[in-house]
Amino acid sequence: MELNAIKKLMEKFSKRKEQLYKQKEEGKKVFGMFCAYVPIELILASNAIPVGLCGGKNDTIPIAEEDLPRNLCPLIKSSYGFKKAKSCPYFEAADVIIGETTCDGKKKMFELLGRMVKMHVMFLPCMKTEKAKELWVEEVKKLKELIEKETKNTITEEKLKEAVEKVNKMRKLFYRLYELRANVPTPIRGLDTLKLFQFAYLLDIDDTIEILEELIEELEERVKRGEGYSGKRILITGCPMVAGNSKIVEIIEEVGGVVVGEESCTGTRFFENLVEEPTIEGIAERYLKIPCACMYNNDERIENIKRLVKELKVDGVVYYTLQYCHTFNIEGARVEEELKKEGIPIIRIETDYSESDREQLKTRLEAFIEMI
Repeated sequence: MELNAIKKLMEKFSKRKEQLYKQKEEGKKVFGMFCAYVPIELILASNAIPVGLCGGKNDTIPIAEEDLPRNLCPLIKSSYGFKKAKSCPYFEAADVIIGETTCDGKKKMFELLGRMVKMHVMFLPCMKTEKAKELWVEEVKKLKELIEKETKNTITEEKLKEAVEKVNKMRKLFYRLYELRANVPTPIRGLDTLKLFQFAYLLDIDDTIEILEELIEELEERVKRGEGYSGKRILITGCPMVAGNSKIVEIIEEVGGVVVGEESCTGTRFFENLVEEPTIEGIAERYLKIPCACMYNNDERIENIKRLVKELKVDGVVYYTLQYCHTFNIEGARVEEELKKEGIPIIRIETDYSESDREQLKTRLEAFIEMI
């Protein structure tokens, strides 16, 4: 049941490094990103390239721990280690890296990272008040000015409108993918969808759109024929799973579950909400809506999870947290409490990038799936 679009995805990814460096040779600037809060429309409107950065492997953590504490989020350590070891082609291609203040660990890591590469850090408010919106609009304006200075290209109203339309088109395709996954049986494995989200941060946006369009056609045909994957339907919520990190999804689908949705930055937080107006204010408004756990009194995220459980016909929720990610871990207590009130089965998993706990996690997840 292999999908042609997923084959094409892997082919595009295998050639992305060569393509990216060719684009650099043609004079395009590359902006590296860690987070879904970075407005990629501004980068595209300047004829530059947004690209996600490596941070999902255990291999680069030892070199990172020469500078960073061991009791720190593995994503932060892995990212820093990739740059220190010069082993990520996307890090090495980046002319500027855009950070954001989503957590204290990343914020302080950026200070060290700034000694190795040019950094620009966006100050993200932790509330969604009117004052916070004003502050965030100013941060987006500062980013626009930086991008124009680095690229020597003016971001015109016309170019911004084109970029907004393109990114909105990609988001609408991801929305359609989620609608198709709501079918029983679901027409695509969670592991394939995870690859798509992970690589969407890395690929040229035109390639991502092309793959999504082909994938949706294939999935619509599968739905018509009643083909797909059956099993206990699982929604994953919590920390993002960047490229290289797929352990939890693999285990869930090994033990009889099928992942039908992800409430994460490698999931709904990446594509939900369109930019309504192609202006700086419109872009800022869309990105501030992202319901990350870094936000104070984040009720919107809990309501989103409940809605996704209904829309995707979910049997149970896996709340996934990386070790030492206090933001998502603490919010997990609220999410668990609210879902239990609704009678929604939930299990909380805390792990890192190593394989040392795989069997233990497999036992826990197998028992959870049998229970529901």
